[in-house]
Amino acid sequence: MKRYTNISLLLFFFMLMFSAAIAQEEQYDKVVKINGEEMLGKVTEINDDAIKFIYKGESLSYTVKKTEINKIQFASGRVQFFTAAPNAPEETTAASKPDNSVQSHHNIVAVLPFDYMNSGGTRDEKMGLKVQSDCYTFLRKKAALFNIQDPMTTNAILVKNNLSLDNFVGLTPQEMANLLGVEYVVYGTVVITQTSVTSTSSNSYSSKSNGNRYNSTNFGSSSSTANFNTNVDLKIYNDHGQNVYADTHDSFWPSENAYEITLQYLIKRTPLYSK
Repeated sequence: MKRYTNISLLLFFFMLMFSAAIAQEEQYDKVVKINGEEMLGKVTEINDDAIKFIYKGESLSYTVKKTEINKIQFASGRVQFFTAAPNAPEETTAASKPDNSVQSHHNIVAVLPFDYMNSGGTRDEKMGLKVQSDCYTFLRKKAALFNIQDPMTTNAILVKNNLSLDNFVGLTPQEMANLLGVEYVVYGTVVITQTSVTSTSSNSYSSKSNGNRYNSTNFGSSSSTANFNTNVDLKIYNDHGQNVYADTHDSFWPSENAYEITLQYLIKRTPLYSK
């Protein structure tokens, strides 16, 4: 019995230590940068284009540009997002938005540029934009109950906030939806892998009579066709950060542009699709 009492006291001690550590961390401001880096300390000043910041346990003041910041989580619990262009109004927090802000983006869907990996194993950004456009076009036809944000608008917002495929991980789906002003965000990946090469050949024969003699000719040709495996991964999140759909599918077709029919196959199974 004494043994169990000691274990209970030990667990209680660790819980107190853990709670104290959390409480200590909550006394500081947390600056989350677009690249995912977190800075813990004290925000001492916010200017038009930068903030002044002192790290926890230090006294030296640093200057951080607003264009590098995703959000600041203050010790008070207030969260301030820095999602606008440098010359735009400073306050973009949820608390500063009007009461109807949720309704303003209700049923709006944004499609992000796809992460497209070609058969050579490298990222193809142009094809990623092409698949984004194809996904947008198909959703406009088949998601009649939703308003699909034009990719030009989506991509302009991303560029103004220095966001690309390389640093999307710096924002949660909830933060991405808030940034784009939508209720749903579509993430996608296309991976193309060459699997084999099919070779074909054909021969033909012709003859021609010339009196008592025959002239004959043989013709031969060969060709080769590359076969590919296409995998499409599709995920949809809402503005609360909840995953409402996630699926991946390999194409039935061996051609390199087989992503089109595979993407449509997946979209038909999303909650956005309507007949």
